[in-house]
Amino acid sequence: MDFCYVFYDIPDDRIRLKVADALKDYGLLRLQKSVFVGQLSRNRAEELSEYLRDIIGNKEADVRIIFSPPSYQRKNIIVKEMHVIEEREVIVV
Repeated sequence: MDFCYVFYDIPDDRIRLKVADALKDYGLLRLQKSVFVGQLSRNRAEELSEYLRDIIGNKEADVRIIFSPPSYQRKNIIVKEMHVIEEREVIVV
């Protein structure tokens, strides 16, 4: 399994919430409001990408799964880290 980041920009609140839930279901952890991090095999990432395509459909979205080699993890620089990422529930009326 490889370390990866998932970045997204999705204007539609309902779709954005579904994408975030799917990323959690795949075992990824929220790093920032639109960034998740975790470990996925290439096959699992492909499966996730297909699932996200189904969720997004023809709506506007930019979703990227970026893999980071294990050797790069030691090279990351974290300036300041928040330990709790606040989850907000979005209600669409």
